[in-house]
Amino acid sequence: MPAGGRAGEGGVDDKDRLLLTLLRRDARASMVSLARDLGLSRSATQERLAKLVSSGAVTGFTTVEGSGEGARQSAYLMVSFQPGYRCAQVVPRLKRIAGVAMIHSVTGPTDLLLRLDGDSVADFEGGRAAVAEVPGIASVSTAVVLERHLG
Repeated sequence: MPAGGRAGEGGVDDKDRLLLTLLRRDARASMVSLARDLGLSRSATQERLAKLVSSGAVTGFTTVEGSGEGARQSAYLMVSFQPGYRCAQVVPRLKRIAGVAMIHSVTGPTDLLLRLDGDSVADFEGGRAAVAEVPGIASVSTAVVLERHLG
């Protein structure tokens, strides 16, 4: 992939993947909110969404998760902070990582529990690496979901 995370003509880049993640989190999010989270203008965000719709990457505005062929997979990341870091410093950066679908503060030796959704192991590796690079992250442990029994 060329520098800047931009895919070739017609491809999906990092901003597109983040837009898809944001829509999975809240398919009713306003264009202004999506644009702010992407770090783009409203018109640039609308253009990206239109491209995703015309390419078939977005076929509607309801997400359906399942266990059938082609269903997205999940991994849970247990994140610990470096001394002196708090959620207010770390969570805003984590929210901007494509694939991060859930972030919870938890008790115990782990500071945060994240759910990372993706289509492949490569998605998990990339998402995990991006999480580990956030300033203030001391460690990241990963557990890939093998089977969903409920939820």
